[in-house]
Amino acid sequence: MTQNRTEKFFKVGVNVECPKVYGNTLSLSSCLKCDFFKTLEKGKVICNFFPEEENKIHPKNKLNELMGNEWLFFTKTVLRTSYPSEYGHTLRKKHYANKPPQLMKHIIEFFTKSEQTVLDPFAGVGGTLIGASLCNRNAVGIEINQEWVEIYSKVCETHGIKKQEMILGDCLEIMERFSDEAKEFDAIITDPPYSPALEKTLCDGKYGWARRHSNFENFSENPKDFRNTTSFDDYYKLMEKAGKLMFQILKPEKYLVIMIRDSYQAKQYIPASFHIATRLEKFFTFKGIKIWHQTGAPVRPYGYPFSFVPNIVHHNILIFKKEKF
Repeated sequence: MTQNRTEKFFKVGVNVECPKVYGNTLSLSSCLKCDFFKTLEKGKVICNFFPEEENKIHPKNKLNELMGNEWLFFTKTVLRTSYPSEYGHTLRKKHYANKPPQLMKHIIEFFTKSEQTVLDPFAGVGGTLIGASLCNRNAVGIEINQEWVEIYSKVCETHGIKKQEMILGDCLEIMERFSDEAKEFDAIITDPPYSPALEKTLCDGKYGWARRHSNFENFSENPKDFRNTTSFDDYYKLMEKAGKLMFQILKPEKYLVIMIRDSYQAKQYIPASFHIATRLEKFFTFKGIKIWHQTGAPVRPYGYPFSFVPNIVHHNILIFKKEKF
């Protein structure tokens, strides 16, 4: 790389994926200063951090296309990220709970191989579908809200992203149809509503909304939207029903990944992740959990100075396997 070109990259603050931290982004200026930096090829960092013999895909690896060091990195139970706002974020942020496509790509790459097909029954504005497009996977999304479907379509058109199949409708009805048709998927990776839209007992506006772009009420007016249940128990029952259908349409020895955030309601912590995992264990083997923390999540002085009230800044990534019986 010439000195002028290097200086140009320094000035514009280009971010690159760093093999040392399995694809998390760093500034190119930091990368160039690293002792393990070798060169750049088509915008990808070539790094000497790992020994050559470790930079190979094991011939018996039937799950994914990761090298040993990449596999090992993913198995860490805590994941902290700081992804740039890309891939139509300006449009997608209207859906407050949208997930970074880079994160979904990271997950998809572990549980699938190229050209395999991922299902997201709660597709929202398409973070999982975009993530699949970024790593040469196919995807099918189901979304009950027309507005989110239209935003996903617009993002793909505006940013030249491969458009995956997005189905408008109730995921329970559509997954039941898939089951009747004996349709199966290589992985199911999804980010459902975390809870029913109950009355707020913390976010009453007292502390402001910080960087929120939505008041995070109902995602839709559709009574079949899981967010519109009237209690956590009803919500868990729907998630169990969805889990049974997901089991039926997932290929044997493949994985279901669900992202859930716990709640705090009426002075009590609600471990939604635990309740959902317990119900889905009726069908799947519960393999583990990853804690995801997006750097920069705002915190507020709940309870100060009288009582402990948690700022829930992490998400639980629940991992299940459909065993071969």
